[in-house]
Amino acid sequence: MQLSAMSSHKQVISFILFISWSLFSILSTQVAVADEAFPRATLVQSEEFDDTEYRLVLSGLKRRQTVTSGKVERLLNGDVKRELWQLSSNHNLSQVMDHYLKQWNGEVLYQCDGLDCGSSNFWANKIFNNAKLYGRDTQQSYAVVIDSQQKDKIHVLYAVQRNKQTIFFNIDEVDSSDAVEDDDVERQAIATALGNGSGWLQGLNTIDGRIDEENSKVLIDALKNLDAGIKRRLYLVVHCYHANNMADNFACSTRLSQQLRAAIYEGFEIPVYGHGALTLPPGKDLQPQLRFMLWPKQ
Repeated sequence: MQLSAMSSHKQVISFILFISWSLFSILSTQVAVADEAFPRATLVQSEEFDDTEYRLVLSGLKRRQTVTSGKVERLLNGDVKRELWQLSSNHNLSQVMDHYLKQWNGEVLYQCDGLDCGSSNFWANKIFNNAKLYGRDTQQSYAVVIDSQQKDKIHVLYAVQRNKQTIFFNIDEVDSSDAVEDDDVERQAIATALGNGSGWLQGLNTIDGRIDEENSKVLIDALKNLDAGIKRRLYLVVHCYHANNMADNFACSTRLSQQLRAAIYEGFEIPVYGHGALTLPPGKDLQPQLRFMLWPKQ
């Protein structure tokens, strides 16, 4: 006896859900391992600083009179492990950044490349206190990542091409109980994420099955105030994971997507869809998550 089209559809959905949750279970039970060094990079220097002050830059730079600083900064107290690495320029900066960002797999609070990072001299001498990191302003990259599982652990990576033959990159691991995130940092993290073209957006909070607009205000305001050109290319997808069946997860994500679409309307309706648990969550948190994609420019 042949199955009906509806039965076949249900079987396909059940199979997709089974595979998704199986993969998630495997990923969730993996044991964390130490960072894997970039291939063929040479460790030049390693230092540890206990209970020290750490200047964390979380935005683009500004210059007031003769003083350069980040528009958003934090001065933290904590323990710092610092490593300086050297690499042949047969590689490029984006390979170094991708290598470590994939390992850390946390929330990127801020990231910049090239001239958007400002002066290499500032990073080398004011932030990392190492002249070896002074290089070309057009060939530099910087990223700050907060650990998704241990919020008191922050990874900082700065890489620069010093000359035609050599790339240097500095990795700081900061352990601090000081608060890092606030509205300014969250806004910058949203802007940084959108600059990547696709991924996950932080800041969607829910309560009793509905969007908590008060605690989601930074995200909602950021989306409402986007440039019209970005709004026309932006697609948002809500995912729910709390239920053990696909129907309830779809109902949850559909309801939240409708609420979010209304909350972010500001003269232009950004498309928002609900896709249940058909995509694995970015981490172990099974609260509703918001994914995005920017359609390429024509």
